[in-house]
Amino acid sequence: MQDPDLLKETLNKYKKENYHVQTWEEYAPELKSLIDKVVEYLKQNNLKVDLIVPILRGGNIPATFLAYELQVLTIRPVQYKYFFVPGKCELRRLLGLDPQVTSKKDPTILLVEGNHCYGNQAKYAAHDIRQLFPLAHIIYGASNMDYKYQTVVKDADAVFYGRLTNCCKELTDQECEQHGIVNGYKSELLFPWEKIDEEWEIIEKKQTSYSNVEQLRLSSPLVAEYPL
Repeated sequence: MQDPDLLKETLNKYKKENYHVQTWEEYAPELKSLIDKVVEYLKQNNLKVDLIVPILRGGNIPATFLAYELQVLTIRPVQYKYFFVPGKCELRRLLGLDPQVTSKKDPTILLVEGNHCYGNQAKYAAHDIRQLFPLAHIIYGASNMDYKYQTVVKDADAVFYGRLTNCCKELTDQECEQHGIVNGYKSELLFPWEKIDEEWEIIEKKQTSYSNVEQLRLSSPLVAEYPL
């Protein structure tokens, strides 16, 4: 998302009529795949998760499923949000992690995202966690993840996904087929809880009219900004 020309080219490849809100039955295999990978990793490495950190809003649902599967009680969300202002897009931190959430110096922390597109929110979330807990074992799991941006979360010790996507539209149909990515260009799969109109406003680079949106923007620390 750092290259404005690439971003513009990407946005032009989206078609609103291709958006499809999945049913829970359609979404279930993706979620199960993520859970199975995380569970297996924990078993292999003899680890137990001390803290689950959902990246709001999209990471909240898969994180809750993981909390029940892993029998983790402590859940503390973080939230990062893109704001569209004239000429640029700002990424701001709406909610950070309280350093007093655990007394352990080397906790095992599971960071959870919903849709990992360019992965910027997860990248900064993991970095912020690493700053708070330098000795932490950070596991990052995303419900789905763009194939080209699997390695951007540098502060994570392990990275998992439920399903690979071509969300950033940088793979051809042939490449999607080679990597087992279904519907690379043909449809945009949304989570059962998402709304097409809100997602489409992002493509149009419009600011959604959330309550107190400008107040939230001005009161939240700037993490990064991208020219549009």
